[in-house]
Amino acid sequence: MIKLEEVNFKYKSGNGALKNINLEIQEGEFIAIIGKNGSR
Repeated sequence: MIKLEEVNFKYKSGNGALKNINLEIQEGEFIAIIGKNGSR
């Protein structure tokens, strides 16, 4: 199992990427996290 609790991340510029993420992944589960990646 992988478990994340209250995970936050900001870039050096101050832009927030993750805010209070809670996630639990059980053995055998597959997940995908998708969204804007900021590329141009």
